Amino acid sequence: KQWYQRRVRGAQVSFFHTHAHMRKCIDVAASALKPGGTFILVDYCGPRHPVFTRDTTKSAPDMNEYVNSVREAGFKVILQEDASRHFLAGTTFLRKIAGEEKNDFEINFYDGRISSIKEGLIGMVIVIAQKQ
Repeated sequence: KQWYQRRVRGAQVSFFHTHAHMRKCIDVAASALKPGGTFILVDYCGPRHPVFTRDTTKSAPDMNEYVNSVREAGFKVILQEDASRHFLAGTTFLRKIAGEEKNDFEINFYDGRISSIKEGLIGMVIVIAQKQ
């Protein structure tokens, strides 16, 4: 069997910003977990800012789209949270370090990200769910 065909209770299946294939990725995680297994999703949500994608005509899923996709894949949602304030705090901290290092590229990057978070253009979602 392939790694994703083996059912496990404790496993890590990582994806990196796969908005275009979000449901397929969640389905793969669901097929890999035994009932009772935990699924944790942490990702960007809301309209994408150009700093995150080359295609600014597409948007990242919102919190409800993530939660519905997780439920439809056979999970019971235990927690859903708008983690944008944590995202803002971490990004602000990284901006401070970039400023101390006088790294103009990172300063501009983090300034754009901070502005986008404050304007509600992007956010961060956390969904914790259990395989049924």
